[in-house]
Amino acid sequence: MHDEPIARAAYDELADAFSAQIETKAHNAFYDRPAVLSLLPPVAGKRVLDAGCGPGAYTERLVGMGAEAIGVDASPRMVALAKRRLKGKATII
Repeated sequence: MHDEPIARAAYDELADAFSAQIETKAHNAFYDRPAVLSLLPPVAGKRVLDAGCGPGAYTERLVGMGAEAIGVDASPRMVALAKRRLKGKATII
């Protein structure tokens, strides 16, 4: 039995580069994120889980929309980047 998630090391390794590009990379900024956000119901005042939060881009948007957001990621580096990005505005674990 392997206790560590299979991709943890890979995500830790690519975390900084991914985080640096997440706002400007065409796929994330112009396709994926707008499409996903357009599908959300109103979240203001709701408690919302961002599973696999990565560096916290969606978590940050959820907080901006008035949600109490909780971001969770298996990668310790992604968790650290999300905590830095959110500055205590969301629970990141």
